[in-house]
Amino acid sequence: MSRRRVWLDTNVTLDLILERDPFVEDVATIFSLHEALEIEIYISTLSLANIAYVVKKNGRNPFLVVATLLKWVNIISLDVTHFEKNLAANFKDFEDGLQYFSAMSVKDVKCIITRYKVDFKSSAIPVFTPKEFLKTIAL
Repeated sequence: MSRRRVWLDTNVTLDLILERDPFVEDVATIFSLHEALEIEIYISTLSLANIAYVVKKNGRNPFLVVATLLKWVNIISLDVTHFEKNLAANFKDFEDGLQYFSAMSVKDVKCIITRYKVDFKSSAIPVFTPKEFLKTIAL
């Protein structure tokens, strides 16, 4: 049986790394599902860059954080087609458009997990908050 593929938005990944309350508990559960091989987590290279920037501003070592993520989750590289599709779609937020088209490039991705669902309101992929996603899983 193949594992459910999920896309994590940058904010959700940062909730775990920075242990942001009250969000960290749900995201930790999602990562536990990944460790238990029940789901596959995907993020973009854009998320890696943004995460490195934010963790450094929070006094953390961005090299260590990114090295850990590279070993832990699946990383999707942005390419020119993501930018072209984003420009044609005219997303309200440029970065969210890149995240969306990067997620769309993952074969059989089942959902986008974010705290800001409104940023993906026209998504062809189901969009859940971490709490909503966990309700879809029989824990």
